[in-house]
Order: sequence, then C-alpha cells, then structure tokens
Amino acid sequence: MNKRLTAVLLCCVLLAVTACGGKEKEKESSEEKEQAAEAVTTEVQAVEKYKPAVHEEGKYYVGIVQQADHEALNKVYEGFRDQLSDLMGDEVEIDYQVSDGTKEKSDVIIDHFLQDKDDLIMAAGTNALRCAVAATTDVPIVGTAVTDYIIAGGVSSVGEPGGNVTGVSDLPPMVTQRDLLVQLNSDGGQIGILYSGEEANSEFQCRLMEKYLDEDGHEWKEYVFAGSEDMEEVIKKACSESSVLYLPTDNVLAVNMETVNKYAVENGTRVFTSDGGMCKKGGLVSYGVDYYEIGVEAANMAHEILVYGNMEYDEDDEEADEDRGDPAKIAIERLSETASAWYNPVVAEAIGWTPTDTYSELDVERPGAEETDASEANTGTE
Repeated sequence: MNKRLTAVLLCCVLLAVTACGGKEKEKESSEEKEQAAEAVTTEVQAVEKYKPAVHEEGKYYVGIVQQADHEALNKVYEGFRDQLSDLMGDEVEIDYQVSDGTKEKSDVIIDHFLQDKDDLIMAAGTNALRCAVAATTDVPIVGTAVTDYIIAGGVSSVGEPGGNVTGVSDLPPMVTQRDLLVQLNSDGGQIGILYSGEEANSEFQCRLMEKYLDEDGHEWKEYVFAGSEDMEEVIKKACSESSVLYLPTDNVLAVNMETVNKYAVENGTRVFTSDGGMCKKGGLVSYGVDYYEIGVEAANMAHEILVYGNMEYDEDDEEADEDRGDPAKIAIERLSETASAWYNPVVAEAIGWTPTDTYSELDVERPGAEETDASEANTGTE
C-alpha cells in the first residue's frame, strides 16, 4: 500500500513540475499543431472546392507541376513550353503551376490535373515527380530536372522504365566535375560537400562525388542540413571550415543561394555549384547541363507520348511500332553533351579569385547597377 501511495505521490510531483516548467513548451507545441492542422485543412478544402476545367475536343492538355521557383526549373519550363508549342501549336494547352517546395502543395496541384483529366503531367524536380508517381499509374508522366529516376520512383530501369514514367536527367558529367573541383582547390584546403537531407537527388549526386574524390585520393567533409531550422547554421559552418564547397543540383539550396553567398564571401570560400542558375545567385563557379535543353528534350518525349501513344496499332502496317509513344518503353535521357562551365564575376572579385580559361563569364548584375542607371537617366544638361 505504501509503495502504491509513493508511486502516486511521485507522479503528482512530476506532473506538477511538468505543468509549471513546461507550460510555454506546451503552448508552443499546441500552436504548432494548430498551424499544421490549419495547413492540412486548407489543402483539403482546396481539393474539395476545385472545379475541374472544361476541355475542348481535339486538343491535348498537359499539366506542369514545378517543385519550386528558381532559375534552373524556370529554364526547364521555358524549354518545354517553347518546344511543345513549336511541335503541336494550338493542338496543345499547358497548365503551368509552381509549387512552394512542399509535398502538400504539389499534391493539390497534381490532384487538380487529375480532376481535369489532363492527358499528360510534366513534373519538374524530384519531389514533384514523387508526388505525381504516388498520385497516378495511368496518366503518362514526363520528369525533368531529376538526377536519378530509380531513387525518385516509378521507374524500374533507365533503359526501359516499365510504367507510366519517363523523363530527362539533370545529372552532370561527374568525373569532369570532380576534376574541376580539385583544380579549384589549388591550395589543398578542405573540400566541403553541402546538401539538403530533404533531397534524395542531392544525396545521390554527392555520394557519386565522394566516390570519385576517394578514387583520386582527395579528402572531403560532408555537411547536411535537415530543414530550414538548421540550414543557415550548417551553411555557416561549412563555409567557415572549407576552402572549396561543392553543391549538387539541390532545389533547397537553389532558392537559398543568398545565404550561401553571404558566408562564402565572409570566409573567402570558393563555391562550386552544379548549375548556372545557382552560380548566378551567389556561387563562384558552376559546371552543369543546360536546363533549357532538358525542357526541350522533355517536350519531344511528351509529343511522342501524346501523338503516337494515342494511335491505334495497325498489325497490317509493317512500319507500325506498337511501342512508340509508350512511356514504359521510352528510355530516360541524359544530356551530358550540353554541359558547360561558368563563373560569377561579382563573386570572383569579392573573394579575389582569378578565373581560368575553362570558365565563361556569366552575365550578372553588379550591386548598385540599378541605382547607377537611375542616376544617369536623371542626369541631364541645362
């Protein structure tokens, strides 16, 4: 009886301490739960209230879900739009939607495409593709700006995807990247590798880079951030400890290059990015594929699927190809031949780095250029 009473009293004391000391934490936790619930409710309502679009007979409809708003993915969209319009003209209508980087938003966008009964979905970005793959096994999906389709899902092999998904990879020539990265580290300092833990794509690319660095006998250190909460702290640490910092094709970093640039310039860190858009926003150099051309190639695939995938197969026609237009049979493409090397002149000047002939200069607006232009425009002779 005494033991039971002691246990009860101990529980009471612990509850009292928790109630007094944890009041604020409970309040914060409660607020976070409410915010999360509100977000889910909003997304659900968006799906429930959506009124499907009315489609015209004789037209093809393509829904584009873009994972986030940054230069590389914008270029993909532009290439896709331009090429598909050239190929199909008024026969195709594109519904272009940009997500905010979250699964919830991408899910809502894709659900709308399915309610609209779109003929094809183009998914730009790994997480956008994952959402599309989870939503449908019937509607053809063309992925873009996805580094590895096996990891992203919906594909059994690169040569023969086997389902409703095909697409174009943005994986750059990795051995060439390794060689340029080592050259950039001319003083033999630490090579840092930075990426978001939310991006499976980025982890895959970084594992390849680490493998190639190991093969060449170069040491490296990895810096991974879990989310927005620790991102700046990890970036700051990576820049302070590294002479050269390698960034893969990472969508989270792509929209946070100003933060990378801030700490890189403070520490004189040379930042090697995997696409020109990231370099333009604050990296020092880049070596990567042409994202506009990725969009163009994806549009060629979409055209093949829309036009030939809907044709009836004629067994009597010796030239007819039963597999033409079937995404299950269209191999994943990789545009290594479009890769090019660039440098950011503003960053180079800020950290005192002299570019080599390997790199072409990016067209980057210099700080204060707008004010100078405005001042010159307002200056006149009396």
